Amino acid sequence: MLLIILTITVAGCSLADIRPDSIRTSISSEQFNRGRQILHRAVEAHGGKERWAKAGPILVEFRDEWPGALNRTLFMPWPESPISLSLYALPGKDDSRIEFRSSEQKGNFWGIQNWVPYTVDSEGLSWKPDNDTLKFWLPTLNYFLQLPFRIDEADVVAYAGERSLDGRMFDLVFVSWGQAAPQEKIDQYLLWIERKTGYIEYATYTVRDMGSFITGTMHYSNFTDVDGLVLATDQQVIDSPEEPGDPLHHLHIENIKLNASVAEDFFYPSPDRQSSKH
Repeated sequence: MLLIILTITVAGCSLADIRPDSIRTSISSEQFNRGRQILHRAVEAHGGKERWAKAGPILVEFRDEWPGALNRTLFMPWPESPISLSLYALPGKDDSRIEFRSSEQKGNFWGIQNWVPYTVDSEGLSWKPDNDTLKFWLPTLNYFLQLPFRIDEADVVAYAGERSLDGRMFDLVFVSWGQAAPQEKIDQYLLWIERKTGYIEYATYTVRDMGSFITGTMHYSNFTDVDGLVLATDQQVIDSPEEPGDPLHHLHIENIKLNASVAEDFFYPSPDRQSSKH
């Protein structure tokens, strides 16, 4: 544990940079245009933004498992593993709720509206504006579910080459916001888009909200068509596409319901309350 703490302390002095060498110096207009083209094709392959925008509210029932004891101790937000949860989300928005379907918190909710976290239990609703766990995990789980439909909001886009993996070809597309170079509060993403299907199968990313040096990769698999939307029912956080290692956690989606019957005040119990991400 001491070694891990020392490693984190030293590594925390620098910002992780996941840009491939091909775009380290600059992004050409050709790299930008080709990256945009491939990214647009990926969004359409997953069903398109227009169809996604009309799909909400969305209810996703899933099971989350954290296999490593050390990872559970250091990072897991849940009271137990595996655990059954439901995510309620709105397309294109960070506001969401998570319902516990197992553990001693069964029936309770975690929620966030306008970047203000809260909980709901048998005693009612309680605002938690300073709870960093809720403020990080709710938008993070929500965003990675919506990533195929929201990632093209990025204004920095670049084709970053191709890569062969398990006998298949992938196009690599780098995305960020504002600038390509590392920033203290803005994340970078490197997408692995399978050439034949157009699906985003891997998304390597930085985690600025958790630590300047931290990176990971979301592996999307077992794609399922849900009313024209193609969603990955298995999502595993691994080290990298080529050297995955043991997963940090494995999220398995059991059921997806589009246009769920959820009232607007379910997501905004006090609409006037708002804050900022940072």
